[in-house]
Amino acid sequence: MDSTFFHRYDEAFLAFIAAGELRIPVHTETGRALGLHQRAWCVAGDHGVQWRPASGRGAVLSFTVTRRPYTPEFPVPLVHGLIELAEGPRLICRLDGVTPEAVAVGQAVQAHFDRQGLVFRPALDDGNKADK
Repeated sequence: MDSTFFHRYDEAFLAFIAAGELRIPVHTETGRALGLHQRAWCVAGDHGVQWRPASGRGAVLSFTVTRRPYTPEFPVPLVHGLIELAEGPRLICRLDGVTPEAVAVGQAVQAHFDRQGLVFRPALDDGNKADK
């Protein structure tokens, strides 16, 4: 496959993130969320695919901690997690508002936006979103 074919989907996703929106591709006929990294759905082209707002709810599937600084904008320790969205797609994102020792696989998280972009923070126990 041509890499530019896939690249436009990355551009669309990142444009939504830059606008402060978490959107995912959804098959319009079935309503099924399509994986961001499993691009088999791209082969069919744009027919039947629409970017829709995601709930922002998810769970930590795995995580890693970076303890070596690489830029002042991201102080260490820096935690990244593999997040499974409630709708199904998975993405890797920065975890904020939680220490490395407090992160747990299966932990409920909620999407937020800060100056650097998309982050996930621990979800509140009552199911409400944490403040931005």
